[in-house]
Amino acid sequence: MDLTYFGHATFQLETDTHTLLFDPFLAGNNPHTKTGPSDLDPDVIFVSHPHADHFLDTEALTQQGDPLVIGTFEVITHVQEEFGHETVHPLNEGGSLDMPWGHIEAVHARHTASFPDGSYGGVPIGFVLDFGDLTVYYTGDTAPFMEMEWIGENYDIDVLLAPIGDVVTMGIPGTIHTATMVDADTIVPLHYDTFPFIEVDLDDFEEAADNAGFEPLVVDFDETVEL
Repeated sequence: MDLTYFGHATFQLETDTHTLLFDPFLAGNNPHTKTGPSDLDPDVIFVSHPHADHFLDTEALTQQGDPLVIGTFEVITHVQEEFGHETVHPLNEGGSLDMPWGHIEAVHARHTASFPDGSYGGVPIGFVLDFGDLTVYYTGDTAPFMEMEWIGENYDIDVLLAPIGDVVTMGIPGTIHTATMVDADTIVPLHYDTFPFIEVDLDDFEEAADNAGFEPLVVDFDETVEL
């Protein structure tokens, strides 16, 4: 499976059969990537919450193709009513879906949620994706919470994708704590250096992950790696 990181919290997973895009925030909005919506053709778009920096390019992607949009009821209703896009599937916290490429569960995220205009955006979520031979946990924007231990009990987490930028999400210590609770093997850092108040030293992250017994996997902006 290939992982492409576009900066901030936007990344893409490519299985043998499907392309999955998470929290679209692309060129013209996201300063870290040269990739725009017209460069992508995802089969599925996952929205963890509709803050602008996770949602802004969802509309453009739905206008140029017919991706399945997965998110909370509030998110998919907005996509239907405001974007005129009907290929959606609701997935609220605690819910799960079996798809041709694997199993998804929506899990809790400790954050806030609103649409770019400030209106109510439901609750934030994370996603656990079990592909059979690989399990990925994307936390979404969050702080650590005790129920993460249940996620580690229910799934064998191979790859944890989590924010490290601090201030509006957890920082490096919180991400290491999360990895410990879910017993992850590898940590991919997200949600850093996009704005001045979330700038971090990646050497500090790598050192903390190494010291705690995890494999740090720092993916450059617009870089693709094999998981």
